[in-house]
Amino acid sequence: MKEHDNKGFSLVELIVVVAIMAILIGVLAPQYIKYVEKSRVSVDEDTADTLLGTGYLIISDEDYFPDISTGSKIVFTRNGISLDPAGNVTLSSAMNEYVANWQNSRVRSKTYSAQKYVVEFQGGAAGSTFHVTGTWQPNP
Repeated sequence: MKEHDNKGFSLVELIVVVAIMAILIGVLAPQYIKYVEKSRVSVDEDTADTLLGTGYLIISDEDYFPDISTGSKIVFTRNGISLDPAGNVTLSSAMNEYVANWQNSRVRSKTYSAQKYVVEFQGGAAGSTFHVTGTWQPNP
């Protein structure tokens, strides 16, 4: 008589394992996607807070405060961080000093992809106190 050596899995066993894996992936994938988006939202909010904090540092720094004008803005969007007015050398120098590699930061979450975060410097007449505000706004 010939002995049968069972050295492997049968086709039915492999199909059952693949089916179980497919069910697990189908259940876990939406949760994974939700957690990834939640972490991206958290990163975007942390970056926005960092930019607002940078605004406060800029107006408290004697080297930069006198040269920052009312209405100057730091704008954080899906395209990255930009300055308004774009040629504001003082604001650019201050940003480079306070936020390392700020040029590489951009909105990454779907939640904020259609919005921009604007840090705006507001002040009155010369010699008055500046205020810094940061708000998420629709990005046209």
